[in-house]
Amino acid sequence: MSEPIAAEVERVNEVTRSMISAYCAWGPQIQHGETQLFTHTQLLEFVNLRIETADSCLLLIGNGKIADALGLGRSLLENYLLFMLMCRGKKYFQLRDLSEEKLTGGQFKARVAQEQERLRELQHKGETDCIEVKRYPRAKDRLMYVFEGLKMKDDPAFIHPVHLVHFQEFRPETMRLKDENYFQYYQNDKEARKVLQGHVDAEAWRYKHYLSYDALLHSLEINGIIDTDVNARIEAHYTFLGKFLHPTHDAARDLHNPSNWHGERTSIGLEHRYSEASKLLASLYVSHLVAGLLGEVATLIESAPGKYISNAGTADLREAISRVNRNFPYFWFLFNDPPHYDRFMYCIHHVDPVDVRNWGGYSNVPVKDVPFNQHIYENFQRSLNSARTTLYSYQSPLPGMQ
Repeated sequence: MSEPIAAEVERVNEVTRSMISAYCAWGPQIQHGETQLFTHTQLLEFVNLRIETADSCLLLIGNGKIADALGLGRSLLENYLLFMLMCRGKKYFQLRDLSEEKLTGGQFKARVAQEQERLRELQHKGETDCIEVKRYPRAKDRLMYVFEGLKMKDDPAFIHPVHLVHFQEFRPETMRLKDENYFQYYQNDKEARKVLQGHVDAEAWRYKHYLSYDALLHSLEINGIIDTDVNARIEAHYTFLGKFLHPTHDAARDLHNPSNWHGERTSIGLEHRYSEASKLLASLYVSHLVAGLLGEVATLIESAPGKYISNAGTADLREAISRVNRNFPYFWFLFNDPPHYDRFMYCIHHVDPVDVRNWGGYSNVPVKDVPFNQHIYENFQRSLNSARTTLYSYQSPLPGMQ
């Protein structure tokens, strides 16, 4: 029954290409106001490069290089997380390390309360831009001070995203590479080495607290962009896609059909092809990630003040983006509702049939109750086939699948 899946791969990729075409045609439709904001240009260029990556993924899928397409998908996902903060990250945080004070749990709690009271006094006097202080949830001995983003001097209402600044200024070679291990025209003296070490520490701090994966998740949380459930889904997708980016035993093999056949012939990849289900999964990742990126930038331009953007011109782009969730609701990504298959499995194993009847069927289960299945590929494969129990029946989302 691979024909229906192969047809669906083509349908998904056509939707993705239509989004890319709509995005490429969008630029001339944006009507600027009396002032053009360079931030918008920078963010559009960021998306341009991500669309190039998405286009590379489509080429890889078309040439049967599915593991490589999924590995690039991990890169797209990480850039999508960062881009959400570039567009909507109005808050950022700074940390204060109290580890040297060796406070007990009770003492640290008292210190937090003390700092919160001090902050209230400063806020009352108008002497601070800090909006919140609390314990940093990812380390037991650090205080977290939350601030509103960088405000432009000539337009205080506009908040310049701090993550865009850190992304543009981050230099990984400064953080990781020691000058003494590489060619230098001149040897640095002691004072120069001290200054350079300061740059190393600054870049390490920037990466750890703003650009690392954990920092992105935490910033998304404090900005209210994701909640605990979305965080869990990000972790599962990020981990799954990461298996094709980092050395992981049998990650690519498990996507082949059959996956348990071994041979001694030398070849490009394995002799057996990737399964049609793996091609569809890779295609859906690209489609949803492109839709997410384009949705973010469309909202950014639409919400810009009239003096910057007089007409966003997003009608065609929005229509292209909307096709993803409308046509492919059976793939559970980050922000969409659980597909019918996950509702079906949840009700079979965890819900009283009386409750299901009261809801009017398993498809009406409260979406907040349905847990995400961390086994991405296996669960996705099963969802493509119809299933029946003594209580409920599930119909495949693909025409022609039994």
